[in-house]
Amino acid sequence: MKLDISCIRAILFTVEKYETLYDPVSFDDTKYDYYSDYLSEYDTEQILYHVQYCIKANLLSDVSGTKAWGHTQFDCCLEPLGHEFIANTRTEENWKYTQSLFNKIGGASLKVVSAIAEGVTTSLANKYLPEEISKFKP
Repeated sequence: MKLDISCIRAILFTVEKYETLYDPVSFDDTKYDYYSDYLSEYDTEQILYHVQYCIKANLLSDVSGTKAWGHTQFDCCLEPLGHEFIANTRTEENWKYTQSLFNKIGGASLKVVSAIAEGVTTSLANKYLPEEISKFKP
């Protein structure tokens, strides 16, 4: 299956929104109601594939203690790298610029996309920072 960075972003936003201190977010063969927030355009197979990828990439952790044979289920919590990816792609402005750059280079790995997103965030902060600093009067 082809890696879809937008699907990864949607999964991370879903976990961020629904994870609590005591309850991870479950992903399995069931279409949960919370899929409609960010994941409505993806089928279950795509979601599960990308959740598994996020776990292997240390964006999410699978906190499920037991697994039933023949049943795919992930109970996920965000990891620090997942929070970092979300922070750098949270706004549509940042995400639009990030997508534009990785599309220009013909696609990219998650590591490269994360670096681009961080660069976009830094660049936008540098753009607005002088104006905001000038508003402060000692």
